[in-house]
Amino acid sequence: MTGMHALVSRAISRWLRLLGWLALTAAVYLLIAWLTEGWRTDGLFVWPSAAVAVIAVLARGNAVAPAIFVAAWISNRDVAGWNLEASTLIAAADTLGPLVGLALLRRRRVGWNGFQTVGDTVWFIGAMGVLNAAICALGGQAAAALFGFGRAPVQQPFGLGWWVADMTSIVVLAPAADLIRRQWGKPMHLEINLENALLPAAAVFGTVVIFTWPATTPSALPFAFATLLLLPLLWSAMRLPLAVSMTATAAVCVLVVSSTLSNLGPLQSMAHTGRDIAVQVMVLSLSSTILIAGLLASERDRALKQLRDTNVNLEKKVSRRTAALQVSQATTQTQLRFQESLLNALPNPVAFCDPYGRFTRVNTAFNLLVGLGGPEIHGRTGAQILGPTLGRIWEEMDTQLLSGASSLSREAPLLLADHEPTVWILNKALVRDAVSRQVVGVVTSMQDITPLKRLQAQLSEDERRFRFLAEESPVPLVINRLSDSVLLYANKAAEEMFRGSYAERGGQSMLWLWPDAAEHDRLVERLYREGTIRGVEQMLRRFDGSTVWLLISVTRARYRDDDALIFAFKDITEAKERETALRTLAYTDALTGIPNRRHFLERAALDLADARREGQPVSVIVLDIDRFKQVNDTLGHHGGDMVIRCFARTCMAQLRGNDICGRLGGDEFAILLPQTNSKVAVEVAARLLRAIREARCMASLAGDRLSVTTSIGVAEHLPLDGNITIDELLDRADQALYRAKEGGRDRVELWAANGTVSG
Repeated sequence: MTGMHALVSRAISRWLRLLGWLALTAAVYLLIAWLTEGWRTDGLFVWPSAAVAVIAVLARGNAVAPAIFVAAWISNRDVAGWNLEASTLIAAADTLGPLVGLALLRRRRVGWNGFQTVGDTVWFIGAMGVLNAAICALGGQAAAALFGFGRAPVQQPFGLGWWVADMTSIVVLAPAADLIRRQWGKPMHLEINLENALLPAAAVFGTVVIFTWPATTPSALPFAFATLLLLPLLWSAMRLPLAVSMTATAAVCVLVVSSTLSNLGPLQSMAHTGRDIAVQVMVLSLSSTILIAGLLASERDRALKQLRDTNVNLEKKVSRRTAALQVSQATTQTQLRFQESLLNALPNPVAFCDPYGRFTRVNTAFNLLVGLGGPEIHGRTGAQILGPTLGRIWEEMDTQLLSGASSLSREAPLLLADHEPTVWILNKALVRDAVSRQVVGVVTSMQDITPLKRLQAQLSEDERRFRFLAEESPVPLVINRLSDSVLLYANKAAEEMFRGSYAERGGQSMLWLWPDAAEHDRLVERLYREGTIRGVEQMLRRFDGSTVWLLISVTRARYRDDDALIFAFKDITEAKERETALRTLAYTDALTGIPNRRHFLERAALDLADARREGQPVSVIVLDIDRFKQVNDTLGHHGGDMVIRCFARTCMAQLRGNDICGRLGGDEFAILLPQTNSKVAVEVAARLLRAIREARCMASLAGDRLSVTTSIGVAEHLPLDGNITIDELLDRADQALYRAKEGGRDRVELWAANGTVSG
């Protein structure tokens, strides 16, 4: 809402300002027209209201057209006394003229922003003085020809006079008014002195004296004196702001016109027609001359100011450049001294040669290497200083560089008298001029790599020994690159164990041998923390896809310039298989393959604790085979074992994935149902009851000799039971089983604190 109020307020303010301009334009136009008509009624040679229209259009644009039309119509109709048709046509022409002139000014390539240059003045005189006044004069001439002027007499021809009168008023008054409007409220840089104050005033005072002094006899002397008025006005235009000089010029012109209209001054003895033309030409030329002179002076002042600013900037740039050059020279000297010190401080020999291979500068290390001082080296070539072998390689590298190579590096032997043979690496590069980029020489850096070559030879020997020991070792050894697990080495024992050769798998990633890549990442993270890992059990794949259990030891090392992991393995597959078999014997019932009593009680105790902690229901089922002794007597012990296995399979087939079924002993079984209440548990028990009756394996074993059924007891862990144990919960289910036996067998009973409920 605040933004909307602001928009409305700004819109109202703009409309009020526009209405103010319209009212002011119309009022000033009418007032000046009334004063001008009242001054002289026998024909006018100036029409100041035309200047008012131009000033208003320059200030507010096309928006003031209604005010111009209304004021022109009223002045034509009521002040001049012309008829309705003529007044309307002339008002339209008086309105159209300034608008056409403004449109022409705006169509300039550089636009029009007031009186800034001589070009602006020429365009203004052409558009507003000539074209605008011509349109107004044509309107008046047309009105006279078509409608007449009513009670005002028509003097023919009068169009040329109308045109000159409007043009005179516009050129004399409009520039001064527009300059004052644009300068209004801005600071005016005016040098206050006696000349600036007196000369414009002298021009005005001289005009008053010359053009108001009554002449008794015709004489050209006063008219000659009148031309002297141009001098102070020109001086003002050259020295004062244009708004001041044009205001003084307009005042002089107004005085000239006013005095002549009052039959005073040097032109009073002339006939009206000649006198009018003389005054018009005089004030037109005077105003145009002063305006153009002032603009020329302004352009000269701007050019001089730009020149002074340019000179000042140039002087500043020269000063800065000089200072920068001095600093650069000092910096260059400092850098040269620093470079010389740095060059001599380098432990490696460094030498500079010109494009012809002659030494121009060497450091102290180079002097010590060849046993010669700087003066003995400068100007000589590599072959002359370094001997035939190294000198030949030196010059060959220089030739390659100068032929197009940017830098070179090569090993070369150095054989000097009274010195042991050494091996050096030569690093060469072109030296170019910083500005022209032309080659000015070659810089060579030498480094003694004799110890490195000896070390490389020793490492090669050590690697041969390592490979021999590793290849013949009975311990499987594998070396992988640390970054991507690429196989770098595998000995014979590792190839046999993983069933793949290094020749086939070298360069391939070994990460796929780990069934779980996360295990490999955890092993590497642990290696980072501990440095070495020993005896980690891990199952890996072989290259043929089979699995193997390994005891892994691993450490980090450098192998052939790579960070690597060295693995040592021990095959523990047989031990893991024995361990698995023993675990199976310890937790599995040998006859049925389901959890034995020990395993069932451990698992059931854990699930019961979880249910108690989470507030979830849990139920147990205890069941056995009805009259199992009769089954044994009928089928024999072997047949009884087969019935028990069939009974276990049937029970397992009816359970969910998280249910636990175990054999407690003999023909007695127990089932734990997690997250199951007694109602659902009774339904599961009833389903088991039917499945045992209908089991095919039972029918095939017993035939018609007997039927195999079961009795089932169900108990639920209740919230009021507290920390009841799995043994206590099984005891409750066993009590329910006993009640089922008493109730006739082949039935389900649910344990309750006040008794059992039949299923």
